[in-house]
Amino acid sequence: MAPHSPGTDQINTLLWIGFVAAAIVVVAINVALFYAVRRFRAERGAEPRQLSGGRRLQFRVGAVLTVFAAVIFVLSVVYTDKARQTPTTGSAGLASAKTRPLNIEATGQQWLWRYTYPNGAFSYYKLVVPVDTAVVLNLVSTDVVHTWDVPDLSGKRDAVPGKVNKVIFRADEEGNFSGDSATLSGQAYASMRTEVEAVSPDAYKAFVQQQKADIEAAQKRVVGLIQNGEVP
Repeated sequence: MAPHSPGTDQINTLLWIGFVAAAIVVVAINVALFYAVRRFRAERGAEPRQLSGGRRLQFRVGAVLTVFAAVIFVLSVVYTDKARQTPTTGSAGLASAKTRPLNIEATGQQWLWRYTYPNGAFSYYKLVVPVDTAVVLNLVSTDVVHTWDVPDLSGKRDAVPGKVNKVIFRADEEGNFSGDSATLSGQAYASMRTEVEAVSPDAYKAFVQQQKADIEAAQKRVVGLIQNGEVP
């Protein structure tokens, strides 16, 4: 996972901390087992005897494990807290979002995502956002639980029927970031993918304006066809 939004680098760091901690535990256990096998292996003609570790050794091992667990706990709390901090719009972001994040509604349905922008325009599959701008994605669902998962920009979050969950992120550079299905939501859930395209603020404004104009033109055309009797 390549972090492209505040918070995702902390999540990435947490994953590496967990991996290193697990590796240290595995290596330590195997080294101790290997040492015990070599040190106390049976010898021909020797009588078996029962061995027990000294209290000092047990206390030392316990102290080391306690310190190790405490360090992991503190690091987890620190980086989790940093990952939860709300990003703010930067100097290169959308001017109107400097005091209040840009709110976009993401509706999950079997099996695609619909994104509704503040001006009423909407798009399917692809979400277009301005770069360096704090975005609040309001997740809703029309049927079952869907999970919005674009790991380059944020952690996973569920869209639950009857409830609004929020995803807050800020794309730090222009580009395309893809996301896959993360929750079984029906037989075609694997095809429920999404893409976030981060563009310049001017390109974002042009996109939502053009999108709204195209939608209104299409609606007027349909109404005209109905009025002319061309559509039953």
